[in-house]
Amino acid sequence: MFVDESGTHGGSHAFVLGGLAIHEDDASRLQQALDTLVIDHLDRVPPNLDEYELHAAELRNAKKPAANKQGPVSVWARVPRQTRLAILEDAYKKVASFQCTNRKLPPALFGVVVDAHFRSDWDAIEKEQFAYEVLLNKFDVMLKTLRTREELPNRGLVIHDRRVIAERDIQTWTSEWRATAGKVGQLRNLADVPLFSDSRATRLLQVADLVSYALFRRYRPGAEDGAYFDILWPLFHADGGAIHGCVHYSPSYGQGSCSCEPCSARLATESRQLFLRKARISNAQGDQLPPVGVLDQSE
Repeated sequence: MFVDESGTHGGSHAFVLGGLAIHEDDASRLQQALDTLVIDHLDRVPPNLDEYELHAAELRNAKKPAANKQGPVSVWARVPRQTRLAILEDAYKKVASFQCTNRKLPPALFGVVVDAHFRSDWDAIEKEQFAYEVLLNKFDVMLKTLRTREELPNRGLVIHDRRVIAERDIQTWTSEWRATAGKVGQLRNLADVPLFSDSRATRLLQVADLVSYALFRRYRPGAEDGAYFDILWPLFHADGGAIHGCVHYSPSYGQGSCSCEPCSARLATESRQLFLRKARISNAQGDQLPPVGVLDQSE
């Protein structure tokens, strides 16, 4: 799973983690497809292709340095904005339409959004730690399901974009969660602690950036933009019709006022689980419940 984050700057409306889980047999194929996409839009093969990162914020707003000032110039600044936006949208579509080698091992997206107002008694580090624990546990559960249900005993490896300040913390947290359960559960299917790499080294970290960027914009107060998120939404990990790969933690969920896609999916799953529990209790007591279709919505 390749992971990137958004919302680490002060005053952000949320801390976001986005991840792409892809089997090793498909990793190079998706990278090549994204390389080809960039080459086709540029209409040439640049010698510095790795510098043309699919970094969402940079593609949308590649800024040139101010006049009479020295500084690095983004390679995208020389590309017309219309072309950059076309590349960005096509990159999202390329990820969404990618065909895996083994239908039992399709690429899966993961996302965790922790609203700034969630658990107001937690500081920023506690919220980040919680987000990482949720993300890694969701990946771990997917790996467990593949092993037990599909008899595919894969171990998971997490590769994260560079976070120089936080890297050691993330690895320490993960080591603890592998040894014993944290707030969410124990990690049993990871091959090692998360490793860190420069996003220029692999397009797959750039895909993780696309995921986190789409989630960040989807929840931006007063200026929500779900266009990119809508393209990716069908790819978030699901099992048995329930979405597990994307979750939004916000006080509004507990208040029943958040109608976003992850919260709606989560509510539907919890409602179904509640009904099944009641059905089991009723059957044990010899009672009868009405069919699901006529069950009162408040149930």
